[in-house]
Amino acid sequence: MITRIEIDGFKSFEAFTVNFHPFSAIVGPNASGKSNLFDAIQLLSLLAKVDVREAIVSLRGEPEELFRTSNLQQSEHIKIAVELLLPPSGIDPFGTTYQVKAQRLRYEVSLGMRRDSSAVVSGIFVESERCLRIKKSLDKSEFVAKLYKDINYGGNIGEFLTTEVDDNGNPVFRIRQDGPNKSGKPKTIPAKEASRTALSTTTSAEFPHLVAVKTFLENISFLEINAHNARRESDRFTQKTMLPDAANLSAILARIKEETATDYQPDGALIDISQSLARLIPSVKRVHSVTSDDRKEYSFEVEMANGERYSSRVISDGTLRLLALVTYLNDPQRSGLLLFEEPENGVHEGRIQSLTEILREATEFNNDDYFQVLVNTHSPVLMCHLHDDEIISADLVSYLVDGIARKKTRMRSNPSPQHAMFDPEEHLTRFEIEKLLRSQGSAA
Repeated sequence: MITRIEIDGFKSFEAFTVNFHPFSAIVGPNASGKSNLFDAIQLLSLLAKVDVREAIVSLRGEPEELFRTSNLQQSEHIKIAVELLLPPSGIDPFGTTYQVKAQRLRYEVSLGMRRDSSAVVSGIFVESERCLRIKKSLDKSEFVAKLYKDINYGGNIGEFLTTEVDDNGNPVFRIRQDGPNKSGKPKTIPAKEASRTALSTTTSAEFPHLVAVKTFLENISFLEINAHNARRESDRFTQKTMLPDAANLSAILARIKEETATDYQPDGALIDISQSLARLIPSVKRVHSVTSDDRKEYSFEVEMANGERYSSRVISDGTLRLLALVTYLNDPQRSGLLLFEEPENGVHEGRIQSLTEILREATEFNNDDYFQVLVNTHSPVLMCHLHDDEIISADLVSYLVDGIARKKTRMRSNPSPQHAMFDPEEHLTRFEIEKLLRSQGSAA
C-alpha cells in the first residue's frame, strides 16, 4: 500500500505531499485536484509496465498538458515519489517465490520533457529513478507506527536502484541484485534518453524488492463504473480482471464462480458477493452468474427476496454500480490498491453509510492482506460517515510568486478541531470542509 505520495510538476501539483491510511477519502469540490491525484498514481502504475510514450498517452489530456502550467510558465519535469508498505513475500512472473526483507520502501521517478531547436516538444524521457529502504528511525507514517513489531525494516540493506554516471560520463540506472545468494556486480542500464523505467524491466526474483514494488504498482486498479457498460454480456475471451468501467462484470462473476466453487458450495464466492450486496440492498437474495447454452457468453441475474429474478438489462444503475464494487472487493484476484471515483454516484443516500462500512472493512489490515482503497468524493453525506483519520480535504489555493498569482492543489488531513486551531494549512474542521463542498461543489 501507499502510505505517502509526493508530486511536483504534474498538472495542478507543486511541491505536494499527502499521507494515506489503508482507507482514505479525498474530499473536495470539483476541479480541486482529486482526479489529478488519481491520474498521478495511474501514471506511476503505467510506468511500471509500459514505456513512457504509452503511459503518457493513456492519461487524460495531451502529453504537454500533464506538465504543470501556471501563468504561461510550464514545468519541464514531473517528479513522483511514493513510500510503500509491501507484503513480506510474493511470486515473480516465472512462479518463483521471493522474500521481502525490507517491507518499507521508497520509490522515486522523474520524467523530463525535451524540446527541439524550435521549442517544440520532441520527447519525454525518464531522467532518474531511485528505490531505497525506509529506516525505522525515519518512518513517519502514523498508520505504520502501530505495526512496528510486525514490520521488517531490512537491517542494513542499501539502495536497490539508483541513477548514476558511469566512467565514461554517461547516465546509467544501477540495479542491485539482492536475491538469495546474489552479491555480484550490480546490473547497469543506459539512462540517456531512457524511454522506459528501469523498474519496468525488472521481472525476476533475483531482484525481490524491485519486483515487489513493480508488482504492486502495475496492479493498481481504477474503478469509474459505467452502469450502461456493466450490464453487458461478456464473451469467453473477455479480460478476466475488472476493467475500469466494469464492462466485463459478467465475465468476472463467471470466473469467480468457477475458481471458488466447491461440491459443498457450487456458487463459491458468489455467496459472499450476494451477502455484501444484500447489506447495501436488503431486498436482494442472490447474485447468479449465467452461462449461455453454447458456453460462449456470460451474463448475470439478481434474485430478490420474493424469488423474482432480474437480468442485468433491467437492474437499476445504482444496483449495478454496487454489484460491480462488491464483486471487485470479494474477488480473490483483487489488487493491492483500488482507486474508486465518486462511490456515491447513483447510490441512494440511505445506503452510503453501509457502502462506507464495506469499503472500510475491506481494508482492515492483517499480515496476509495489504489491501488499500482510496476514493474521491464531493459528497457531504459520504463525508459524515468517515472517521477523522480517513478524510483528506482537497482544494485549490492561490499564492504569489514574484508578484504573479499562481494556483496549486492543496490537501489537508485529519479534520479535528484541535489540529485546525494550531495549523490551518495542514488541517480543516469538518464544518469548514462541508462549507467548502456546499459553496464550490457545483463548480466546473
